[in-house]
Amino acid sequence: MSVRLQNLRESNDFLNILFEKMPSLVLLADQDMKIVELNDVYETLFGQSRESAIGVRCGNALGCAFAVTEGRLCGETTNCDRCRIRQAAQASLLDKTPTDREKLVHSFFIDGQKEERHFEFSTRPIRFDGRDLVMLILYDVTDLERKNQALVKKQAKIDESLQAAGCIQQNLLPKSLPRPDRLDFAWHCRPCDEIGGDILNVLSLDGDHVGFYMLDVAGHGAPSAMISVLVYQLMDPHTGILVDHTATPPAIRGPEEVLDILNREFPYMRFERHFTMVYGIVDLTEGTLTYSNAAHCHPTVLSPRHGLRFLTESGTIVGLEGVPFGQETIHLAPGDKVLLVSDGLLEATDSGRRMFGDERFEDLLADLRHVSPADLIQGLLNDLQAFIGDQPLTDDVSLLAFEYRDA
Repeated sequence: MSVRLQNLRESNDFLNILFEKMPSLVLLADQDMKIVELNDVYETLFGQSRESAIGVRCGNALGCAFAVTEGRLCGETTNCDRCRIRQAAQASLLDKTPTDREKLVHSFFIDGQKEERHFEFSTRPIRFDGRDLVMLILYDVTDLERKNQALVKKQAKIDESLQAAGCIQQNLLPKSLPRPDRLDFAWHCRPCDEIGGDILNVLSLDGDHVGFYMLDVAGHGAPSAMISVLVYQLMDPHTGILVDHTATPPAIRGPEEVLDILNREFPYMRFERHFTMVYGIVDLTEGTLTYSNAAHCHPTVLSPRHGLRFLTESGTIVGLEGVPFGQETIHLAPGDKVLLVSDGLLEATDSGRRMFGDERFEDLLADLRHVSPADLIQGLLNDLQAFIGDQPLTDDVSLLAFEYRDA
């Protein structure tokens, strides 16, 4: 150990900690950026002996790519005027201005190979033995930065996959709707992430029966979306769940029976997810709606003559075995509209953390009960946006409405 460094270390316990304990490179430089002293971390980072750096200008000792490729001294290269280490060191020497954890990305020649390194550096002015010096502390964060960059790339791929999955999920939503002469459908499904746990559909069961459903899987994101897509696939008229093809002629299963089947297919103990769901069947011959509800938001009938009616027949969530869901049949009058919503609408919050809530929802429906299904849904969405402002949604929002028309 040199006498200079020994005296410097003994003069200040804090400097002793810096030189002996810190895992970062610590060096002292004079006004010409010549290194006066440095710790042993230099050998680990730059592959040169500590003694070889004493008296050498900082950029040359560190293997600055500009100094090496141009064959010039530190302070004379084409980059020196832009070098943040030099600028910060001069500020500490002349103005006594320290620098704290500033980021630096720079290329150095290490063991003859050009290599980009990521550092955070700090500077401190020091007065020792009648000389103004600058202490430069270099924290090598190259490995951490490379790991961060790898994570960013990985996350970008995940985001890209989620966006693609979101597009696929959106393409599962209704396109061509059955019996537009008797039923005027409109819908909207807005996940709070790229993909969500809500899904809905409208499907023809035969010439006189139209089925519709909405489900909301607990949570959101990929796990919930996977379950919603599985249910979507099962809720196809050709799978045998909605229509019993073993019967002669094929028999349409009632909504409660369908939910019972799904309840057995999706036990909570297996999937660790539950979902709420409404499944209904419109009988166009009889003018009736038969529905079963697994703890979903109550469907609403909006009648031009009789106002609002909430269909409150409901069971528990899908995923708990042995609990009946119940079923109800009501008559529809021409002009009646039926609305299904997910709880993402009712539980949306504004900047003051106030919920959209049932009261606002009911008041809004009273004002919108005479408009078309499309205008009904748009009116709800407009009011939701006005309510939440710039607050992000914390749950998926789904809406499905239809108007029953006379033959």
